Amino acid sequence: MKYVRSRYLVWLLASLMSVWLAACANSPKLIDHAFSFDTWVDSPDAEVLDYQYSKDKPEPWQYRDGHIGQRRNINGPFPRGDSLYVKWRIKSTGEVFEDTVSLRERLPADITRNRIHFVIKGPQLYVYLIKPQKLPAGSPKGPLRMYSDLEVITIYPDQSEKKHTK
Repeated sequence: MKYVRSRYLVWLLASLMSVWLAACANSPKLIDHAFSFDTWVDSPDAEVLDYQYSKDKPEPWQYRDGHIGQRRNINGPFPRGDSLYVKWRIKSTGEVFEDTVSLRERLPADITRNRIHFVIKGPQLYVYLIKPQKLPAGSPKGPLRMYSDLEVITIYPDQSEKKHTK
């Protein structure tokens, strides 16, 4: 009888372990990085109407008076996003724009401890990768006031696209 119980227990544990491993294999890999935007500082003439990076998107509790918060800063382990979607309105003209940026080929393979930050300048969305490394002493300041002492790389629009639009 003990033999039957122990075989049953081994089978049960093996089954549970298989289910656990399958769940781990199917869940997205969590990467310690950050995602942010701050229209109050970077884009005062724009209002973000909607956005989505990874699984982060405005939840119902984030809306106040029908508007989402104009700042977002998440840090820690969460899935890497393959794309960034942003919809915004220019306050002075009422024009509405939206853009979806594929990040898959724009981001390095390892974004651990890096930050993805977007800024709106009129009808153009800018997406930056902010590295945790400080700039060497005497280096020119970066394009973002809040992160001016860190290495900042423009990942969208592409530099080649900027050269063609004069």
